Amino acid sequence: MVTTQERASARPGGSGVAAIEIKDLVVNYGAKRAVNGLSLSVPAGSVYGFLGPNGAGKTTTIKTLLGFRTPSGGSASVLGHDIVTESVELRARTGYVSEVNSLYDSLTVSQMCAFCRSTALQWNQDTVDRYIKRFNLPENVRVRQLSKGMSRQLAFSLAMGADPDLLILDEPTSGLDPIARHELLNRLVGEIASEGKTVFFSSHILSEVETVADWVGIVKAGRLVISDELDHLKQSQKVLKLVYADPPTAEELATLNATPGVGRIEQEGRSVRIMVNGDADALARSIREKGSNLRDVEVVGLTLEDLFLEYMKEDGGDH
Repeated sequence: MVTTQERASARPGGSGVAAIEIKDLVVNYGAKRAVNGLSLSVPAGSVYGFLGPNGAGKTTTIKTLLGFRTPSGGSASVLGHDIVTESVELRARTGYVSEVNSLYDSLTVSQMCAFCRSTALQWNQDTVDRYIKRFNLPENVRVRQLSKGMSRQLAFSLAMGADPDLLILDEPTSGLDPIARHELLNRLVGEIASEGKTVFFSSHILSEVETVADWVGIVKAGRLVISDELDHLKQSQKVLKLVYADPPTAEELATLNATPGVGRIEQEGRSVRIMVNGDADALARSIREKGSNLRDVEVVGLTLEDLFLEYMKEDGGDH
């Protein structure tokens, strides 16, 4: 995988620059607060997975960044352009594939290309044709006759027409079969990122995010829970699994709770699961030395899905 630093340096002027900068963003839908003081920085040249449960504010955030929603508070910039005062400029440099079909059903594939070309500030039809050919999309078939997966592929092809510096994808693999999902995420997103472009995408398929993202941000109830490089997050967040000869007593559990580095504790019979804050190996050694009732202590790494579920268990707040 190409590193974030390599991607950023590949983009002219991209080193050390944030492609997306969000500060205390608030977005209301009537009385409902969909985004609640969100602050987030997306490094230029990164592939950034934007994660959260349904209703967390992911799609609202994306629409607000693109100027489709007006923020109720806070500020944000995309590629250095303010999302309120410079939305036209930022959209000219941003490719976007929405969660729902936004294509005109009555147009053919070629007519859809012509329409997008006529409304774009800049357009590279050769790039669009290359992706249409790669996806084997029939140019004379109307959009309404395409499968859901083919419609997603067409939307992706059109999003690349402006040769964007930033590609924003909202649930990009929705409706795609496993082979097409692999092609889109592993191959195409990788190719785009290797050119120094930034990819910012939401997805509920965490195993797929883990294969391509180098940064992840998790939101819950419209607020940021965590944002970090994925490799660092996985290295720094570990779990200890303890197995006792007899079920641990209340005194033993209280001692664990008071041990530095011990986070949330979950007990089931003779087994105890500890979320580690800090050096997992050092904590494991310390617990082994003090636990006469212990049979086994195991340090376990977490997948992105494990990490996501752990953060969803938290009561909330910024980390």
